[in-house]
Amino acid sequence: MALTEELTNLLIKQYWEKPKAKAEIQLLASKWEQAIALLSALDPAFDLDNAVGPQLDVLGRIVGISRSVPSVIPKIYFGFSANPDSKGFASKFNQSRIGGPFYSKFSSAFTDLQLGDNDYRFFIRVKASLNRASGYLSSDHYIGIQDVVLAAFNGRAYVVDNLDMTLTLYVSPVVSLDRLRLIRALNLLPKPQAVRYKVIIQAEPGITFGFSANPNSRGFASKFDPSRIGGHFARKVI
Repeated sequence: MALTEELTNLLIKQYWEKPKAKAEIQLLASKWEQAIALLSALDPAFDLDNAVGPQLDVLGRIVGISRSVPSVIPKIYFGFSANPDSKGFASKFNQSRIGGPFYSKFSSAFTDLQLGDNDYRFFIRVKASLNRASGYLSSDHYIGIQDVVLAAFNGRAYVVDNLDMTLTLYVSPVVSLDRLRLIRALNLLPKPQAVRYKVIIQAEPGITFGFSANPNSRGFASKFDPSRIGGHFARKVI
């Protein structure tokens, strides 16, 4: 039953047949219904799964994460056609052809990144988990450090406690260094107070290169058998 009808039915008996009394109630109720409709629309608009643009910016401010990430994406410098990761000269006849800047050791090698809605939504969710995380590596009752790391890397990373006030982070070689750099720039690596990440290593069981004594490793690839995929060499990133 609509609010207007409910309030009209609450009129005391002597006003039932008074058109002005009913009109006043209907006018007030219509304004309240508009306000209720507006407030009801806020729930889906600010639901993390549905929010976009300015709504996501508000949610980002609430959890404490910015859409703009400074100095995280490698700059593309001037180079020649043999280098696919470079840009050539600009063209005054073609405005869409933008040249690359010359490399300088006195300027930053990275540029800023403005997160799109999908990435921003993902990292807001990770940041919310980080805000609620405990100082335990894992816990049955709380969000642990391992849970946040798994969320940040889509399950392609894990943490080891070195038992000396340091942690080691193992990240799959499938995760790009740009993604890892972005997660670090957003301060999404959880740790207890006074504890630091000592080493970050790119390695993952089943993907990293190793020898036959290790059943969780991959060997060399074979140029005669395309189905035989070699392992990635483990490497220390930090």
